[in-house]
Amino acid sequence: MKISKREMWLILSAYFIICIYLMFFYIKDRNITHENNEAEISSLNSKINIYNRYIKMNKLWEKELLVLEKNIEQFDINEKSVSPRLMQTIKNIADKNGVNITRNQPFEEKPIGDLFEIGINCTWNSDLKSLIKFLAELQKENLKYDVKTINISPDSKNSGKLKGNMIIECAYTKK
Repeated sequence: MKISKREMWLILSAYFIICIYLMFFYIKDRNITHENNEAEISSLNSKINIYNRYIKMNKLWEKELLVLEKNIEQFDINEKSVSPRLMQTIKNIADKNGVNITRNQPFEEKPIGDLFEIGINCTWNSDLKSLIKFLAELQKENLKYDVKTINISPDSKNSGKLKGNMIIECAYTKK
């Protein structure tokens, strides 16, 4: 069997068309994979930039943490209860500012990593000016003491006086 010149051209043309067709699908699949890889690379590059910023900020955060750690009270790790000392410190601040704390009641100690927190429920009476001074002094110590809730009402026994209670969260470390 002899193949004519015309049939040879038809076979070669069909062969090239099939090769081009197969190459088109191969390239199309590679193009989709390439686009997916480009999107993933872009996403990873943006994450790398964010993490690099975090690393740079970490040095600043470590410096701030050292400053903050110096301001937090430290107690001995073997000390059973730190609440009496904290209540006395709060009472001293209150007395200095003219606030009369009639009753203190500590809550349970909560460890938060290396930091410890204890809430103290304080019942008090005072005039408005003294209360504001007391709260301002606690605010200056905002790392050590944080007023979580405060209830204020007029004292029916003394006009011009206020009474109420507040929960003061005290933060400290143990070494």
